[in-house]
Amino acid sequence: MRTFALVIALVAIVALPAFAQTPRQNATGGAFAAVSVDETASFNNPAGLPLLQTFGTNISPWPSRASINALVDGPDNYDEYSAFYAGRAADHANGWGASWGHAENGSDVDMFTLGYGQRVGEGLTAGASVYHVSNGDDTTSFDLGGIYRREIAMNAWRFGLWAEDVADEYGGPFFHVGAAVELPAGVDVAATYFDVSDEVDSFLSIGAEWDVPMTPFIVRAGSADGDLTAGAAYRWTNFEFGVSWMDANNDDFFTAGVTGCF
Repeated sequence: MRTFALVIALVAIVALPAFAQTPRQNATGGAFAAVSVDETASFNNPAGLPLLQTFGTNISPWPSRASINALVDGPDNYDEYSAFYAGRAADHANGWGASWGHAENGSDVDMFTLGYGQRVGEGLTAGASVYHVSNGDDTTSFDLGGIYRREIAMNAWRFGLWAEDVADEYGGPFFHVGAAVELPAGVDVAATYFDVSDEVDSFLSIGAEWDVPMTPFIVRAGSADGDLTAGAAYRWTNFEFGVSWMDANNDDFFTAGVTGCF
């Protein structure tokens, strides 16, 4: 999870790409991390919180999105669980979110985030989040982010800058940049370049998802630093069940999760 790539390395588990472990993020190779507008925004770029995208029928005055996820098959003796929440004002003026993650392989690691985002201009949002890791030695750091959204030729573009670990608690700050475009016919394409500052090994993630027209199915695929990823989801009105596969460091990771909007 996240720099669970770094956190997990610290506890000698296994290095994973630096993004939130949900079926959507895994299946798209983490490509949407720097421009997150789903429940993972407080974990990734908190500037995405006011732009939160929901589906189905909003039954609360603050549209919200939440998910719970688990690694169903991975390396031997390695377990991983996560939960994410994000909500926003009805007019997209601001948003907030939180997340929890747990990984274990002899040593246990717990991760918590809390984030807030605010619209600061036409198409421009900014956000900040606190990130806490408990693995015997507690570590707390902060993230900052910005996202610019613009409609161009019937397509909605997002450009993001995400500064991770600005308090330099585990080697940062790390700067990530990304872009995404929402195309007609339910197609979203994104790319995130992790660590443009090259404090650790930089890598590029690219991915896409397609809401298949007239069906409840969503198809996803991507590449995380050359490792292939794929997944699918089935969406009811306000709920989605998703699965993903990713080839990380020559290990197959299968994740499943449920996402709900309310």
